[in-house]
Amino acid sequence: MQPKDSKWGSLEFSDQKELRLEWEGFSIRLIRRDSDLLLVEKRGDETTGELQEADPDKDFQRYAFEKPVTSIRVQPATPARPLVIQPLHPLKLAPKATVDFYVSIPVDVQLSTMIAKEAVPLECLRSEILSDTWFGDQVSGVLCYAIKSRARRECPSIDSEKTPRALCKIEIQNTSSEHLPCEKFCIRLERCHLWRAAGTIWTSPIKIRYRGTDHLSTIDYSDSAPEEAKNPIRITTAKEEPLSGVIRRTFAGLGGV
Repeated sequence: MQPKDSKWGSLEFSDQKELRLEWEGFSIRLIRRDSDLLLVEKRGDETTGELQEADPDKDFQRYAFEKPVTSIRVQPATPARPLVIQPLHPLKLAPKATVDFYVSIPVDVQLSTMIAKEAVPLECLRSEILSDTWFGDQVSGVLCYAIKSRARRECPSIDSEKTPRALCKIEIQNTSSEHLPCEKFCIRLERCHLWRAAGTIWTSPIKIRYRGTDHLSTIDYSDSAPEEAKNPIRITTAKEEPLSGVIRRTFAGLGGV
């Protein structure tokens, strides 16, 4: 059940010519002109955080349809690249120990038009422009996004109706016989569903098993919501099937892991 006045879900134009979606630092205007649809984005100024004005007569993307669009579906989507994350306070994880981290991640906004009760993708917009960063060595590394929010031991509180963000729970288990420096790690979210619980969007939880400096990490992607998400509703299906035992390079500065 979609909460009343939620920005996420199916939104009807009804008799109005425009839909407005406003979050902190990011807003979208969808304007109907006969059978055309105009999309206007506004983003927050990096210094002040205030939304920069856009001119709907020129700063827009235009789409033409056979008939006027009557409704739009708005869904959160995981970022298109892996994310490089740093803990709020670096720590060393002892052998056989396990630790949970929680990190607030920006979500993309997937817009779709509803045609014959089916969602047809229109545009996927980045709610936050993230910095590019490289993770790994020059040969086997990967282009990622760096996010400013830090991974925390305590679960934070976010309102996904006010900010286009989701919470991700990451469990790191040190199965090796050596200490694991948790200073920077890389997560990939393409195998995570997105869930809504109350006013918060969650990703499916991720479990990372560190196996030592001579081995790649093993990652388990859950098909369920984290236990912290009460009465969750899945609102976005993972881009790839959630699997267990995925082998990936995860930690920085530790050779091949």
